[in-house]
Amino acid sequence: MATRGNRGVHAARPGRQGGMALLVVLLILSVMVIIASNMSGRLQLELRRTGNLTAGKQAWWYAMSAEALVSKVLTQDFKDDPNVVSLGQNWARQDAVFPVDDGKLTGRVRDLQSCFNLNSLSVPLKDGVSGDDLEKQPYQVKAFRALLKQLEVEDYEAVQLTDAIRDWTDKDTALVSSYGAEDAYYEGLTPPYLTANQWMISTDELRAVRGVSAKLYARLAPYVCALPTDKLVVNINTIKPEQAALLVALYQDKVGLDDAKRVLTSRPQKGWKDKKAMTDQMPVQVSNIQGLDAALDVKSSYFEAKLIAEVGDTRARLESVFVRGKDNKLVMLRRLSGGAE
Repeated sequence: MATRGNRGVHAARPGRQGGMALLVVLLILSVMVIIASNMSGRLQLELRRTGNLTAGKQAWWYAMSAEALVSKVLTQDFKDDPNVVSLGQNWARQDAVFPVDDGKLTGRVRDLQSCFNLNSLSVPLKDGVSGDDLEKQPYQVKAFRALLKQLEVEDYEAVQLTDAIRDWTDKDTALVSSYGAEDAYYEGLTPPYLTANQWMISTDELRAVRGVSAKLYARLAPYVCALPTDKLVVNINTIKPEQAALLVALYQDKVGLDDAKRVLTSRPQKGWKDKKAMTDQMPVQVSNIQGLDAALDVKSSYFEAKLIAEVGDTRARLESVFVRGKDNKLVMLRRLSGGAE
């Protein structure tokens, strides 16, 4: 009996071993399937990542090509008419779309002298003149306050904001007036920071200046720019009729908004050949406003190109600033990539 019992036990062992082997095989197979699935997922991710990188580089070079095209167009316009820059020239075409392989190029060029140069507010006061004497301030200061008034900013707030920008862009840490704001004010904020005490690189810096809310910045943006100079020179050929408030401000509120719109609307398609052709149409003579004549011109030296290149679902954004140098040669002043549209 014992012998038969032992034989029964021995007979069962191969089945159990086979079952264990099957479990091991299934376990190994499951692990292999998981590994293969994981590898497949990672491979797909890497393929997408590689595709995105390739599309991103392609979009970037498309944007650079668009920048080169803008430079070429501006240079040609300068050759065609070196003494006048107007909205009737090729560079001023709006909403241009250029199809490219797997995508498109869009962009626009803006004359950076069709706006108020914020850095012109950094000009120092004349000797013996107090910053609190509102009537004896430089022409640029009076013009900017007039612009704020046109944008429905209260007089006291306009004075405060103007002097805060003056303190931000000048080279010292002394208050330009009792209305200004220097390091002591900004150090008390959360988080604290200091004034730049140098020219603004971009109008985006305006958001850091005391008194500039998001709402006010949105109102100001179409009228202001930041150029690497403390001069205020506005091209009357590139001010749009909807920017008539800027022309009123340059005349320090001595002309009406309707008069300014009328003159800008009647501007020749190729622009005025000289500023006298425009000023003769205004009800106030230039000589009656000190500083006005130097602030008006019919040509420009600074331009900004905002370009977008799209390749599939990938987008590259480029913002380039050009300066017109000697012999009408165009020089790249600044290039920024990415950022909000």
